[in-house]
Amino acid sequence: MLGYPTGFRDGCSATGMFLVRSAVANRLIADSGFRVAEVLPGRGPMALTGVHYEDTDCGRYEEKAFAFFVSPVGGSGGLPYLGTILDVVRGGRAPSFTWKLQVNTRLSQQAGIQMWGFPKTIEEIQFERGPDAATVSLRMQDQLVFRYTVRPEGSREMPAAASPVYSVFQGIPVVSHLTQTYRHVGVRLGGGELELGEHPLADDLRELGLGRRPLVASWMGHLLFSMSAPRKL
Repeated sequence: MLGYPTGFRDGCSATGMFLVRSAVANRLIADSGFRVAEVLPGRGPMALTGVHYEDTDCGRYEEKAFAFFVSPVGGSGGLPYLGTILDVVRGGRAPSFTWKLQVNTRLSQQAGIQMWGFPKTIEEIQFERGPDAATVSLRMQDQLVFRYTVRPEGSREMPAAASPVYSVFQGIPVVSHLTQTYRHVGVRLGGGELELGEHPLADDLRELGLGRRPLVASWMGHLLFSMSAPRKL
């Protein structure tokens, strides 16, 4: 039986950090009540992440997430733009809100929905790792949404961090904390390559302003983290 904190003990991930049009992003997540945190006038950060989970409390599965970094609820605001940049770069400080979240097993889907209120749907996800490239792709309704490729290389180890993750659980805004440790990490400015398909979700990504290259691409060769129970904001 699943419980809190929920463990994710092994896997790897590929991430692209994009600067998107905050007006579009705020319209897409308007129902949540959260607002995208801007790092430049009219621009905010969004992470596109593909994860291959090898060993978790929910079994083995693939996951794809689109998450915006948002303004903290009840925060002091800090320095405009610069404060958000520092919180994102230093990790563990900037809250994120997951706009879309796809998985490929029913257990992982239901756990996400029933334990945290994540908007998980079951879709066709492929995560392919070779010696020179790791590629994650998402298909919905037999159409390609995107294909994202990074170099699966890295030797850094990231310090443990407990990042705030916002969601709407049973109609109430909540925060959980993702305590995470990563090894074999590689980070490259302008690295990675994104191909968008013809699905309507791909059109949303184009409207957000996603281009072929992310601002920053990262590879996490080994992940270890846990997710706490949600609490009301």
